[in-house]
Amino acid sequence: MIIFFTFDVIGEYTLFEENELELESGSQVSISDYLKIIYRRRWLIIITFLVVFGITCFVTFTTEPEYEASTTIMIKSTGAMERTLFEFDYMGAQTTLISNQIEILKSRTLAERVIKSLNLSDVRDSLNLFKPNEKGEYLSMRGMIGVIRGNMDVSHRKDTDIITLTYTSNSSFDAAFIANTIAEEFRSLNAEENSGELSELRNFVERQLEKKSEELKLSEDRLREFQEKEKLTSLDENTSELVNTLSGYEAKLEQAQIELRSNLELKKSLEQQLNERKETLSTDLSEISSGYLLSLQSQLAQAEAEKTKYMMAIQSEVQDASKQHFESRLKVYDERINALREKLNEEAKKISSSNMVSDPFQLSQQLLTQYLDVESKVKAGTATINALQEVVSEYGGRLNFLPEKTLELARLERKRKVDEETYVMLTQKLEETKIQAAAQSRNVHVIDQAIEPMAAVRPKTNMNIMLGVLIGLGLGIGLVFLMEYFDNSVKTSEELEAMGFNILASIPKIEMDKYEEKLESKLEKLGPIEGKRIEARLITHLDPKSPVAEAYRTLRTNLQFSKIDRQLKTILVTSSGPKEGKSTTAANLAIAMAQVGNKVVLVDADLRRPVIHSIFGIDKEDGVTNYLMGKNNFEETIKSTFHENLFIFTSGILPPNPSELLASQKMEQLLHKLNENFDTIILDSPPVIAVTDAAVLSTKVDGTILVVSSGQTNKDALGKAFNLLNSVNSKLLGVLLNGVDVKGLYGSYDYYYYHHYYTKPGKGMKRLKSS
Repeated sequence: MIIFFTFDVIGEYTLFEENELELESGSQVSISDYLKIIYRRRWLIIITFLVVFGITCFVTFTTEPEYEASTTIMIKSTGAMERTLFEFDYMGAQTTLISNQIEILKSRTLAERVIKSLNLSDVRDSLNLFKPNEKGEYLSMRGMIGVIRGNMDVSHRKDTDIITLTYTSNSSFDAAFIANTIAEEFRSLNAEENSGELSELRNFVERQLEKKSEELKLSEDRLREFQEKEKLTSLDENTSELVNTLSGYEAKLEQAQIELRSNLELKKSLEQQLNERKETLSTDLSEISSGYLLSLQSQLAQAEAEKTKYMMAIQSEVQDASKQHFESRLKVYDERINALREKLNEEAKKISSSNMVSDPFQLSQQLLTQYLDVESKVKAGTATINALQEVVSEYGGRLNFLPEKTLELARLERKRKVDEETYVMLTQKLEETKIQAAAQSRNVHVIDQAIEPMAAVRPKTNMNIMLGVLIGLGLGIGLVFLMEYFDNSVKTSEELEAMGFNILASIPKIEMDKYEEKLESKLEKLGPIEGKRIEARLITHLDPKSPVAEAYRTLRTNLQFSKIDRQLKTILVTSSGPKEGKSTTAANLAIAMAQVGNKVVLVDADLRRPVIHSIFGIDKEDGVTNYLMGKNNFEETIKSTFHENLFIFTSGILPPNPSELLASQKMEQLLHKLNENFDTIILDSPPVIAVTDAAVLSTKVDGTILVVSSGQTNKDALGKAFNLLNSVNSKLLGVLLNGVDVKGLYGSYDYYYYHHYYTKPGKGMKRLKSS
């Protein structure tokens, strides 16, 4: 625990504990304290701000502008594979469709098509994509693909089927032209893929239609030939009704068989596509179906068969059943079948979206969903065919009881009607397929084409400049407070007071270059003293009306009143470390004392690195060391100066044992002799922490001044110096805060205004009148 002492007005000691002082001072932090910190380090803020702002401006005004052009595309789910020949849920949910289309827009395949299209366009040579770089090199196909994909952004508008495609380029024309080219190539690619999917279905229907057309013609010819030959033109009413019913069932059976063959061909095609993407499936295709899916497929097949049998039974045996009852029962079957289909669809999607599929474009997932759906349709279709075959077999047996000629006519008539109904059905499906193909080719619609942008989106000049200002100031202020946080030096008198020290005076910083230039004429008039020049640090003598000189006079006054009960004659000036201004302080204090008529002697007791002789421009020989070693008498060592009341006792030659000399009886005799001959004796000593010289001398004087350099003296070092002085019972008069940068202290205006007002006659009056 560091203990500090301070003096009250009567010179008594007051004890403080460091932790108590820190708590007290911490609670008194105000906005003005922060403003002082900012003002003191304002140059760091200014430099940081200028650097950041300069870099921001440089980057902003040298960055090549970027333009964005956007086009909006609508993806319509026309159900080309949703409601094809057999009404499969072929394309999946619309959300999956949109996601797939976005991935296709970002794909390498589309980028290649775009580049090929741009290469064939009339404006090819004006596009930056095909221009050489600074080295004269052209982009490769891989490089151009990377540029197209990297500069493109695709987003989906929520709750809509709209996609926004945005392309960025250094040219406004390029941005709009390439964006529109991408949209057009995407539409073309989509149309080609959809037409390819439907072409297989259309080809199948056309093949079946052509086959059925020949069969219908053949059955019509045979019926006509038989009628002409046997002279039978029609069947009786009962037989005709039986033939019509049977032919209707046979037509349904044939339609179901055609559907089954179509499903089998589709299943085979999907298997082939999935096998080509075998690397995206972690499980073999034959092992993908789950037990629950197989159960659902069996239930659906059974429900389809039961519905078919019920319809056949109602139409043949319960002809008088009410229409309402018939429709209600069919509705129950339909609801059950639809529920099973939904469960099957959900289970198929669940399986296909599991970890068995690892396709970034979700194409294998989509194909697998379709495959599982078609597999369910095959099983349901097989069950329906079996049910229809039973009905057809039953009704066919009834015809066997007819006469031979009537039976043959019935069979020919039945075959013609079956072929006719099947032909009509296929014709309708072919037309539906054509319509769907036309609609599917237009499921990608460009709503708004991209137009050439008028202004660049980057760089955002105004925003960048604003950010540069904010970041520059913020970073500068942040650095200031960061440095302040790690800076443990004493900077203000308030900090010393918070630590419990008595402040004797605060000395403003002496700008040596400024004062040397200002006082050049005065230094020349003074002339050399023993061949040396007087340093400009003697500001109290050279510029007595300056703020610095006034501060030293304040120190003199405070020392005069610090001891009322006894005279203060011998004063030791020291510091915690080197280069804190103790020698300058000692010299100017001696001058200030001499200026009021006191006979003052300044003793350079720093026998290790003496500087007093250089400040006053005199030789250091024949000084303290010479006298203590008996080589010179008292009168020979005392040197006069430019002031009649000021004398210098230099250090003399540098001894090998300074501490022993200063602690000797001879030193005490010297101080006693100086007391007899001078009114005030001021001793300049080495730093306290470095050597013991100052601690030794502090016990031989009336009081000690501890010099603290603003912004340099470490608080820990200051505490250590105090402890060393306190350990030898030295009489610490207080501390002097030296080198205060008053220009860097926010709130110091009043002091300078009043000081200049009273030290420069007429100036203040002129300003007052002018205001």
